[in-house]
Amino acid sequence: MAKIGFDLNHKDILSKSMHTYDIAISFAGEDREIAEKLANSIVLKGFNVFYDDYEKANLWGKNLYDHLIKIYRDEAKYCLILISNNYAKKLWTNHERRAAQTRAIKENCEYILPLKLDDTDIDGILDTVGYIEYNHTKFEEIINLIEEKIQKFNEDHGIDYSIIELATVLKDAFPEFTAADATTKCPTCETYQSLTETKLQLDNGDTLYICKNGCQPIIVISRPEIVAWPGRGYRIGNFVIRNASDILIQTNEMKNPFKILARKAALMKAKPNDK
Repeated sequence: MAKIGFDLNHKDILSKSMHTYDIAISFAGEDREIAEKLANSIVLKGFNVFYDDYEKANLWGKNLYDHLIKIYRDEAKYCLILISNNYAKKLWTNHERRAAQTRAIKENCEYILPLKLDDTDIDGILDTVGYIEYNHTKFEEIINLIEEKIQKFNEDHGIDYSIIELATVLKDAFPEFTAADATTKCPTCETYQSLTETKLQLDNGDTLYICKNGCQPIIVISRPEIVAWPGRGYRIGNFVIRNASDILIQTNEMKNPFKILARKAALMKAKPNDK
């Protein structure tokens, strides 16, 4: 029996207009606790976030100078900058800020979202630019405002996510594959079921296969360019498959069944802290 049992971390951009991330967070290391809290909360809203700890494997070995320019200048819908005295002093944060400012100036857009952690002024970010004060704004309100900005961006740019079925993701490997050819088990009720028996649902751009008994999502097809954390899912082309139980695939053309192995963190929305 053939199996998928590995992580694929490369990113295939669908088009020049497709952004890899909904938001990229630029911050000083001393402010990491706040940055991580923000990143985890934004992810829970169903958005894709560039936060360096989410992509340790992807960043490993890269020329970070060039790679970070590309991320902060080209690959996000917004850049959230955590302004602080620490931020102003760091070489790398200023490198990230200049890349983001290049994008903002070139497109004449509201790309940089300043979140002030203290009263520090940052070169190039004028006092006339609207900002949010972290210490004078409820955390939930900050997250809601970020959500509103991303949703407005999607509306203004005609970005409309739709349901993506597993057959679409696997069409290159299994051209004859249909939902009836795949079975899996619900971890809650332990009922085996084909994908034709499950219920399809869209959740912030992710396609959910819901157990036929309504227990829980059992397969998630994440929208293009979502991050595949190690232990969370498998990147296949432009999508990430996240399955709570093994998926067994058997078509009429296959001599042996094919198995997509379950991942322990498949249904986790927020990445656990590394110990």
